[in-house]
Order: sequence, then C-alpha cells, then structure tokens
Amino acid sequence: MEIKQYNHKKKPVFMYIHGECLSPNSFNTQIKELKKDFEIVLPLLDNTFVSIKQCAKEIVEYICSHYNGHIQVLAGFSLGGQIVAEILAIKNDICEYAIIEGALMYPVKFHNWSDIVAVHFPMLSHNKLFNSFMYYAKYTDTKSEKVYYKTINDLEIKTVSNMYKELHNYKISSSLDNITGKLAILVGTREGREYRKSADILHKQIKNSEIFMLMKYCYGGLSLDHPEEYIRFIKSWVQEKDKQSRIKSERKQKEQEFEYMPNWKHLLNWYQSKKENFNTCD
Repeated sequence: MEIKQYNHKKKPVFMYIHGECLSPNSFNTQIKELKKDFEIVLPLLDNTFVSIKQCAKEIVEYICSHYNGHIQVLAGFSLGGQIVAEILAIKNDICEYAIIEGALMYPVKFHNWSDIVAVHFPMLSHNKLFNSFMYYAKYTDTKSEKVYYKTINDLEIKTVSNMYKELHNYKISSSLDNITGKLAILVGTREGREYRKSADILHKQIKNSEIFMLMKYCYGGLSLDHPEEYIRFIKSWVQEKDKQSRIKSERKQKEQEFEYMPNWKHLLNWYQSKKENFNTCD
C-alpha cells in the first residue's frame, strides 16, 4: 500500500482514508489548510487492496512502526470509514480522535446502480461520459469527478470488485467497545436509511461517541462537497479553536466596556474600598 505524507515534525498526525474508487486527491483542499497544524498522512487504496481487514492491519503496522502506535486524528469516508472502524477494533488506543463519515456498519445489498456498473460492466464505467452519470448518481459535488474517473480507469476490475464486495458486506466488530479516544460519526440527513441506521449502530456500541447530523447533506457531502466545512469541523471538534476564539472575543468585549481586571484584582479593590469606608466612619 502506498502512503503519502506531508511531513511536519513535532506536529500531531492526521490520517485520512479516502472512499472506494477515489484517491487522496479528493482531500487536496483540506491538505492545504490542515498541514499548517498537522502532519498529514494519506493511505492510497490501490490495486493492492484485497479486504478491509487486510488494509486495516497494514495501516496499524505502519502507525506502530512510524508513530509508536499512536496518532492524534484518524478519519475516513465510506470504505475508508469502515477501515477506520476496523483499525480501532484491532488497536483501541491508536488515536485520540476518530472520524467516520458515511460508512455502512452492517451488510446491505448494492444500493446504487453505479456500484453495479462499476463491478459488472467495466467497459461502461471506463467511458468518460457514462462515468459522469455514475459519479453524479452517488455524489452531488463536482470537485472529485475527475478523480473518480481516473481512479476507476487505474484500478483493476478485480480490485473494484473487492472494494464493493467489502463495502456492502462489512459488519461492525464487537472489539470496538473499549476504544480510548473520542469518535465523531458524521451522517447527512439526505443519505440513505442504511447510513443513518449504521450511525445508530456505531453510536450504541461505542460509549465515547457522538453523532453529528449534517443538515441537507447527501452522501460525501461534507468531506467531498464542502471541504471548508470539514476543516471548520476539525478546528472546532479536535482543536477547539472555536472555543478559544469565543473566549478571546468575550474578553475583548469586556475590555471595551471597562478595563479588564482578573478576579483577584477586583477582590483587592473591593477590600480597599471597604477599608476606606470603615476609616471614614471612625
């Protein structure tokens, strides 16, 4: 498995695993912003892909050998989200924060005709015009269409078949009960019922998890269609930058209203005024 790195020593590690028939290029917009605060690591699901379990095992071994078995953020979309779940099942303490977006947690039938075409009619999926129909049957954004077309043409038929077989037959592991980090489960309100059900299954099994409902978002609507919102979510949930900025704004507001003083100084002034009043009465 090829793994791309954007090295920034002494910075926390952010690993993102892309979805089926996509590539790390679908994460380019996020890279530009997030690499300011993180070392970005992007596994490539290529023709070496056989199964979710095998892929998860390779990534765990990579994190253990390169980062002493622990990173700050582990995120994935769709097939990548299933791989994240399997990684957490293998090593419960591998990350501080995990993000799973639009991932199935129980076996389902092929839910989109484009998946069937990709597996059973590769000649059609390799046609550029028809590939566009396939892409927009699944996604609503325009940013990753070229990535999708190039990836399907680069992948072997067997690899595409393995990806969709694993995608639709994945079942959540019982070993997820004891993960030590926090888990964010991202699901769009316009995604299929099976994705919302999967989010509930995952949330029930993992105590330290939270479901974030993405209003009016479809499949892949956050990380693919609204990368700037994805970045804002990372800054808010992982880095708590919204909390920091809120504290700064509140402090600035107080300074504008009157001279800002810490609590101990207010108490000292109050004590001195009391003392002066007492002396005046004497």
